[in-house]
Amino acid sequence: MLERWENQEEAYKFGLKHPAVMYDMDMGTGKTRVAIDLVYARADCYRVLIVCPKSVVKDKVWKRNLEKFAPNQSYGYWDSMKGTISKRAEDLKEWLKTPMAKQFVVVNYDSVWRREMGDLILKSNFNCVILDESHRAKSAGSKVSKYLAMLGKRVKYKMCLSGTPMANSPLDVYGQYRFLDPTIFGTRYDLFEQQYAIKGGPDMKFVVGYKNQKELNTKFQSIAYSCKMEDIRDKIKLPPELPPTIRTVELPSKDMKTMRELAKEFVASCGTGQVVVSNVLVAMLRMQQIASGFCVVKKDVFSAEEIETINTAKADSLAEYLEDISPSSSVVVFCVFKHDLDVIRSVACKAKRKYFELSGRANTLEEWKQTDGAVIGVQIQAGSEGVDMTKAHHAIYYSIPHSLAQYNQSKARLYRPGQEHPVSFCHIVAEGTIEESMYASLERKEDIIESIKAGTFDFGYKK
Repeated sequence: MLERWENQEEAYKFGLKHPAVMYDMDMGTGKTRVAIDLVYARADCYRVLIVCPKSVVKDKVWKRNLEKFAPNQSYGYWDSMKGTISKRAEDLKEWLKTPMAKQFVVVNYDSVWRREMGDLILKSNFNCVILDESHRAKSAGSKVSKYLAMLGKRVKYKMCLSGTPMANSPLDVYGQYRFLDPTIFGTRYDLFEQQYAIKGGPDMKFVVGYKNQKELNTKFQSIAYSCKMEDIRDKIKLPPELPPTIRTVELPSKDMKTMRELAKEFVASCGTGQVVVSNVLVAMLRMQQIASGFCVVKKDVFSAEEIETINTAKADSLAEYLEDISPSSSVVVFCVFKHDLDVIRSVACKAKRKYFELSGRANTLEEWKQTDGAVIGVQIQAGSEGVDMTKAHHAIYYSIPHSLAQYNQSKARLYRPGQEHPVSFCHIVAEGTIEESMYASLERKEDIIESIKAGTFDFGYKK
């Protein structure tokens, strides 16, 4: 069996002391290996539930990790994304009847709480529950978070795995710790919020700041093992990290005018119609779409919204960039919008490169891994968790995500153990637009939405 890294050994020993543990470990620092080793270290841990995002189930990430880190151990593995929830629950019920030394059941967050599956899990005497990408359970009021809190009361061993347990705010820890150990932050979110959040805005309903953060972090660390990639990069011998680069593009003057009007009036002419927005966040989204080369317009007040292509500035820049990359080098292109994916596919095909996709509508990641010199278009929400893209050492951000956590996660899909080359991260940014401010915020490690809520975000359009 492969030896554990130094940080994995520390994490493993920490976990042995805590029946409930938060592994606050960056992607690529080895938290999955630690979780598997802990399961095998405990003789009374024989039925294990792993809850994770859909993409992790589909790509059988846990199955591959078990084959790698427990190759000589006896275990059974079950997962399913096919059929109704009821049918999957029936299949799982039959599968659990077979005696095995260790049983690993992998279920996605969207189905674990639903009646047939949720009821079966509660009755099946799981000894251990692992929440992979546990920040998915952060929303205290969501059905999945409430269900996991109930499940946590019935399970002896619990683990949360996340490189971003506080992805959007310190308050994200509540839902995860309610599952792990409700004695740490309590079982009433309103009291937790009163203790750690500063409220403001109309009727004092909005969180405008945080307080008592030293106390919160002390409680968080009481059952948390933390590890950042920069702490172990030299020890695990990753290639040198290249500084990020920017390729700026200039938008047509008409599109720059549209952005200025949107920021000022919340309505603007665009293409053959008008763009109308209701608030600042929607305005930001529409500006970013214009920077990507399209707009969502209405021809009149009675018509439905339509998508119009209005410029090819980014598409042209992407085409030039692909020309500069060796035809045998695989490329990842991250983006936000489905329209971006269509453009990326078109550009890749014109460059005579095979195109694959990882998004809400398609998953051909494995085919991309088997094809040299191919381009994969990755919608950032789909490609930030649970996938390995170390085949490529060129990544391009066609559009920029709003979430700092998703941005960091997407980078770690390429720059992680298994990567043998320095990785180039290039950002195509529309000059003088909101994208310059978005990129600057991410470089400062600031979440864009949080900056907007705090009133510190510069929309960045030229006057």
